[in-house]
Amino acid sequence: MAGFTDLREKLKSMTPHRDKVFEYSNGEKRKYRESDDDESEYEERRDAEARKVKSSIKQANIFTQEECARIEAKIDEVVAKGEKGLYREHTVDRAPLRNKYFFGEGYTYGSQLEKRGPGQERLYSKGEVDEIPDWVHELVIDRLVTNGVIPEGFVNSAVINDYQPGGCIVSHVDPIHIFERPIVSVSFFSDSALCFGCKFQFKPIRVSEPVLHLPVKRGSVTVLSGYAADDITHCIRPQDIKERRAVIILRKTRPDAPRLNSSSLSPTIHSSERRHILKAKRSHRKADPDAAHRPRILEMDKELQRRSLSSRQRRHGDSSSENSWRRADEREPGSRYTHDHAPPRRVKMRHTLTEEVMYYSGKRRGEDGIAAVIDFLLSNARLVLGVGGAAVLGIATLAVKRLIERAGRPPDEKPDKKMTDSWEELSLVSASPKLLHKGIEGVVMKQIAAATKKAELSQPIPLPSPEPQRCETDPPQRRKRMDLCVMTFAERLQQYYRTRVCLSVEEVSVAQQRALEIATEIQAFLHSKHPDMPLGDMTLAGSLLDDLQVVTADHACLIVPLQLESSLWTPIAGEDTFLGHPQYCMVRRENLEYFPRGRSYWDRHLLGGYLSSRLVSEQLGKTVMESMNWPSLIGTLECKVQPVLGSPELKLEIQGLTQSSYDSGERFYITVLPTVRLGEMMLTAQREITGSFDYVWYQSLYTSETARLAAHDKADSGIRRKCLKTLKAVCRNCPSLRKLNGSHLSNVILHMSEKETDWSESAFTDRFQQAITELIGYLETGILPSFFKPNVNLFQGFTEDDIDEMGFMLYCAVTEPEILLI
Repeated sequence: MAGFTDLREKLKSMTPHRDKVFEYSNGEKRKYRESDDDESEYEERRDAEARKVKSSIKQANIFTQEECARIEAKIDEVVAKGEKGLYREHTVDRAPLRNKYFFGEGYTYGSQLEKRGPGQERLYSKGEVDEIPDWVHELVIDRLVTNGVIPEGFVNSAVINDYQPGGCIVSHVDPIHIFERPIVSVSFFSDSALCFGCKFQFKPIRVSEPVLHLPVKRGSVTVLSGYAADDITHCIRPQDIKERRAVIILRKTRPDAPRLNSSSLSPTIHSSERRHILKAKRSHRKADPDAAHRPRILEMDKELQRRSLSSRQRRHGDSSSENSWRRADEREPGSRYTHDHAPPRRVKMRHTLTEEVMYYSGKRRGEDGIAAVIDFLLSNARLVLGVGGAAVLGIATLAVKRLIERAGRPPDEKPDKKMTDSWEELSLVSASPKLLHKGIEGVVMKQIAAATKKAELSQPIPLPSPEPQRCETDPPQRRKRMDLCVMTFAERLQQYYRTRVCLSVEEVSVAQQRALEIATEIQAFLHSKHPDMPLGDMTLAGSLLDDLQVVTADHACLIVPLQLESSLWTPIAGEDTFLGHPQYCMVRRENLEYFPRGRSYWDRHLLGGYLSSRLVSEQLGKTVMESMNWPSLIGTLECKVQPVLGSPELKLEIQGLTQSSYDSGERFYITVLPTVRLGEMMLTAQREITGSFDYVWYQSLYTSETARLAAHDKADSGIRRKCLKTLKAVCRNCPSLRKLNGSHLSNVILHMSEKETDWSESAFTDRFQQAITELIGYLETGILPSFFKPNVNLFQGFTEDDIDEMGFMLYCAVTEPEILLI
């Protein structure tokens, strides 16, 4: 019988006449069996439509390489000005892996629309976007006019789309009621393609086959009109953006195109404030096109207008809006974070928050009421007085505000609801959006307590009393706190690394010695219990052995290598299995016709022709967890060892590594990992990761990641590992960040190493803060590509709530990084 690479091929061979559904671009669907006549009919219709599209497209190569280079330099200047916040509010529009720059005319689209659907788009009021730059006229438009592509005076709208690798734009038709035809685009930086008639599906992203795939070269001009512009959608697929690409789109708006009323726009912003609206774009990072925009697609096309209107339709206590941590307050003047280091997202202005708070208070008692004044002070106290001052002011004014509310409360209004409103408004100052679901009063007290505690580390201490004798007699604890408060963040970070991150040499030595003794006992018992089981020498591995364990020595891995005959077993890469996950591999039994079952010891663990990770784990589990008499080894090992029951892992719990750890109740864990090494692939049986797939083995990249970090640090005496350990300790000590593990953080550092060259000791603080910013960027898109397998999204297992909680915490740490060190 013919062999199959995976179960997908086998199923296909068993059902060769499965029905298929084809969908034409006009929406008509047809279900039929695979026959030559139907296939021919379908292809004919597709070809006819492709010819109609192609007949309404014109392409020309007008710009030379030198001219392209000049225009690309100008585009880089536009990007730089956008990063510095030098454009008007609606000029720059940011999305994951794609930024748009509107000039001349801008319009609303996507999630900015109050009502979705074609025909709902609206032009912004005149003056809401910047004018078309002179260089666009001189270098681009004039050349097109000279070559007869467009008539003189045709263009009054220019858009620059800047795509990063893996970026895309979904299928759409340029609004017919907004723009006249033709639509002219000029491509720069790299070659790409424009596709027509595709359909996008998400979670994960999938794009159907295009009716027409149109190559677009660097410097080429593409003109759409007729059928291509009006009767079929066009798009740019993630797989077609392999390098950075920019396109300048030139159009003319219709005289009768609808516009937004000025009253529907967000409040006017003074020019001095505009520079704080836009955040710096994330630095360009490589991403696999097929992995871009995976399950979590965030539409970052949200404007203040939509947020302000929608916020008035819900109570402040409702935290159901998506990703509320992304709508952060405007940076305070004098903040240490400039736009070059700010996290990549839109900024919600502080006066917008104030407007919303005063709206609700004014609704109850009038806009000029004293309660509105108190609301204004509470919402802006953190800006003026800092965290500690805001907490003190909140406590001091809360009692006064309650008395005022009791006096001004209408007789028919319930007091409980009244108090809830006041607590809600106070919690808006610094509460997490997820906390608002909980008891309002308890939330605020927790926030005030946290803010007061945080103020001890981050706020300056008031000047001491003028009496000299009182200063001299301050208690040591107060002087110690004062010394801590005058430390810079760089000094606090170094102190945190020394006192909270690093393990003592004695602690590491004791843990390694105990783990080695336990590993020796396991190996000896396995050899005596199963003398015919072909196993290699067991070794300890993990962060404890690589000097990457932080906070406390509490775990290690015991590698149990299975010796497989290379002629009988073949590893199947994850991409080639029916699961399609690059790290979920399979081990197939080969040559059964020549070497029947029983020739290899591991044939007893076969499942459907594949080596079962579950059966191997079960055999080792019965031996190590059930058969070994661990209580009898307490005297020999000088510690108590017991199996962890009910866990999918093969894990041992050790108590009493040292007398102090025994007294404190600390535990040390050893995870037993059955391992297969075939060629360059190292596969482990980790059912807690692979789940219910009994024949799937996990390809761990830990060794590669650790080795690459060590090699980088050795080459330039860098502090990558130091930065990684500090981040691991921060995530471990912060409940909101505990789901970020060493693999996530290692890959962030490795991606940073591709673009950052300064990893000296003096840059430690900068690299730490940059890692926080990079993490926010990855969380924003919901995608963290693996460094060694870019099509693996390391955030794939996170829920939206997980990402929102971590993103909110990290975003707060951008302006107040000290909160991570508490």
